[in-house]
Amino acid sequence: MLSEVYTNQIGTDEILIRIGCKTTPVNFEKKVKDHFRARLRVAPQIQFEPIEDINKIRFSEENRKPVNFIDNRDI
Repeated sequence: MLSEVYTNQIGTDEILIRIGCKTTPVNFEKKVKDHFRARLRVAPQIQFEPIEDINKIRFSEENRKPVNFIDNRDI
């Protein structure tokens, strides 16, 4: 799983959760959104991707440690 924060078109922050999986369980996206909404009061966007794609981003050659959070917000 990889979390990404960015600024949307109207200037507010958005959260994108990238989940690596081979198959998507039934209602899993709704469960994840409900969990975030209950804990953080935020409804993130959920994106399912192949595990290999997530690992390429997390374990890039530029970093020694795995990347779990990417901040792409405009400052």
